[in-house]
Amino acid sequence: MGSIEIIGIIDESYSFGEISVPSNANVLTTSIDNMNPINQLLFCLPIILCLLIPMIIKQKKYGLFNKEQRIKMKEENIKKYELNTVGKQALFGIKEYLKIIFLMMTIGFLTIPIHEMVHAISGAIFGADMKVGFIPQMLIAVAITSSKLTKVQYLVLLLTPIIILGILPAITILLNYPKSIKNAKAAWLALFLCFGVVLSAGPDLISTYNIIKNVPNGAIMQQTDDDMYWYMN
Repeated sequence: MGSIEIIGIIDESYSFGEISVPSNANVLTTSIDNMNPINQLLFCLPIILCLLIPMIIKQKKYGLFNKEQRIKMKEENIKKYELNTVGKQALFGIKEYLKIIFLMMTIGFLTIPIHEMVHAISGAIFGADMKVGFIPQMLIAVAITSSKLTKVQYLVLLLTPIIILGILPAITILLNYPKSIKNAKAAWLALFLCFGVVLSAGPDLISTYNIIKNVPNGAIMQQTDDDMYWYMN
């Protein structure tokens, strides 16, 4: 079992220290830039569509896309909140959307460090000494390590957060709506939070692609201050 260390700010001055790699080590080739937002969106889109389409189908039958359900929900809100004028109804709708946006932004912000901690825990399970910090220039948290990991271990480290925090919860929502999640708005909100996790994992998905394409099976991977290296053991 490896360790997890919270190191605070990570900037240009941060160093792993002296790390030697074998003479046969190769720099990982990046076929696709994992920091390009358009690339990140393109890699996330298939996953989002695979989760969004079933939800739309369910919503047509049970939820917001069903006319009868929509009218019923509107009548319930008018009665519950005494929305007896068009102005009150419009104001209520604006307040609801603003609350949803604020909630999504807050939870989305909080999931960033959780996302990186899941990376760190995954790496530590494989024996890596993980370091978690914050890059102020990019306003992101990161989990890094200079420990040696196999290709498979590194791929698991990359994909664990999107699976645990994004895909599995989204599948759970789809399976339980409308059985136990009867509120269509709550179901959509929870699903969009999962989409946010998927989008935040765009760099991880692209890194996964680069590793699968450019690193042979059985290789050892190691990060240094300069580059990510791979070599055959």
